[in-house]
Amino acid sequence: MPRNGDLIRALAGWPHSPESVQPAARVPPAAPGPGHARGALPSSPMRIRYSLERIDSPGARRDLTPGRYVLGRDPSCNVVIEADGISRRHAEIEVLEDRGIAIRDLGSRNGTRVNDQPIRAGAWSGDVVVRLAAARLVLRERSPGLDEIAASHGSAVLSGASEPADRPVQPTNLVTLGRQLEAIARDTLGAGASLPRAPAVDQLLARWREVLGCGAIRIVRRDGGAVVAAAGDVEEHGVVVAEDQQALVEVVGAEPLARAALADLARALLVFGVPMLTAEPASAGPARNAVRAGPVASANPAMRETTERLARVAVAPISILLLGETGVGKDVLARFIHLNSPRREGPYLAINCAALPRDLLEAELFGVERGAATGVDARSGLFERASGGTLFLDEIGDTGADLQVRLLRALEDGSVHRIGGQRAVPIDVRVIAATNRDLRKEIEAGRFRLDLFHRLAGFVAAVPPLRARREDIVPLVLHFYRSMLQAVGRSSPGITSAALAALARWPWPGNIRELRQVVEGAVALLDDGEALDLMHLPPEFADDAPSRDDLRLERRVLAAERDALVTALAAAGGQHERAWQLLGIGKTSFYKKLREHDLMRADDRDC
Repeated sequence: MPRNGDLIRALAGWPHSPESVQPAARVPPAAPGPGHARGALPSSPMRIRYSLERIDSPGARRDLTPGRYVLGRDPSCNVVIEADGISRRHAEIEVLEDRGIAIRDLGSRNGTRVNDQPIRAGAWSGDVVVRLAAARLVLRERSPGLDEIAASHGSAVLSGASEPADRPVQPTNLVTLGRQLEAIARDTLGAGASLPRAPAVDQLLARWREVLGCGAIRIVRRDGGAVVAAAGDVEEHGVVVAEDQQALVEVVGAEPLARAALADLARALLVFGVPMLTAEPASAGPARNAVRAGPVASANPAMRETTERLARVAVAPISILLLGETGVGKDVLARFIHLNSPRREGPYLAINCAALPRDLLEAELFGVERGAATGVDARSGLFERASGGTLFLDEIGDTGADLQVRLLRALEDGSVHRIGGQRAVPIDVRVIAATNRDLRKEIEAGRFRLDLFHRLAGFVAAVPPLRARREDIVPLVLHFYRSMLQAVGRSSPGITSAALAALARWPWPGNIRELRQVVEGAVALLDDGEALDLMHLPPEFADDAPSRDDLRLERRVLAAERDALVTALAAAGGQHERAWQLLGIGKTSFYKKLREHDLMRADDRDC
């Protein structure tokens, strides 16, 4: 009977009669993984090969890494199963290093069946259904290469000894990367309250660079671009992973997931570790338009520019109008404006104008005078309660014509009349409005007042949708994932690369709000100690999941390169000279790329 690799080793020591062994499925041979000892679970939780789930009971699902697992009702078993007819030590499953599983019965009273066939011992690959007396279990093979933990959850890593802080890791093996980077920071900078010296920061960046395997890490001043700390080539520009008003951290040549793992630590380094490196000279006055509340984190240039402009106009006494799709975070930006304005010590109140009926909305905004209706007491509205601070009017485009008239009068007169009241109540409030509607089209259709638009639009900012700033998806996923784990008090080793890739590819029509709901829903499904994987996401995410080839950097780079060529040709009206100038490359490189991507015209073949 042909067997190979670990299948032979798994069955060699098991007592059985030849006629009782099921034919082993052919699996690709591979060398055993390092550190795999018979009878012991491997130290790394990343090599998930199978998931074990009881399909006739709401019992917990479990991820299985290479190693042996004893199943039975005895508390000492690796997997304890309470069901009729289960023996104390009923069966043993070995998850093999080179794919496949080996299963043997441990002399149970009621026997073990695999795919409805009685067995004493055997080996299989792929998915199998196992029956142990009255219990039915399904073992599902996980996709090789896509089941590694892509993003770890700090100290919540499952079992396994910690690796040396400076030991480099492969880009796809990131379960311990967050812990390594954090340990290096503690070791290099110490835990004291004093600010670190410049050499210590340089040393920290050098050690981080070694672990990440990247070309360079550098901290750059925003005014003038002076490098204040660096490891590697200080001349080469990279990807910004963290920034504040004074400085930013760039990484050259790091994998995307490595950049995501570094982002939080780099942000903390800017806040707590290097103010003495980036501070203004003693003779200089305070920085103009300094951001007192940290900017809304984003790696997208358009979003960063929007945030910076809002920080500047926050100090001016003008109304601000935020435009963008539902769920892009307009409410977060409104609070950011308030915290960076002279009114930051005053109240910040918000209301969704689309969430309330017209009469109730008017009462909430302007207040009610005693006696306006039977049994009604006097009550102030949001305009009065927000005096000295900021009032955020979300979905302003959904208000009716009568309310728009009252809003315009309040903004122009600086006073409001409560419903049923005769006296004007003075107000001192800064209004920030937001909408997902195209207000100019609403004005043309007669559904929104032009004079109110101009009163609200002292400054207009368009917030890009999440699909237009995909570099923010992974950091947001990790933020919501960690927050939800803390909220439900659950541990998890991290998120698998398959799940993270599916989340990164999704178009997110509901923007950040949808992303948050999906991640929080997935975390709610986790068993304690389980990694977040594709199975925890809505079914449509699994249908859209990428193949292994789709994840290859070379393939993604070629696709992006072709898109850039097509876009440049379209923008240049088909004029090649203009197109290569737009792309910033020379004529020879341009025509070489056209040939590689089969974009040459018939009359260009000789170029």
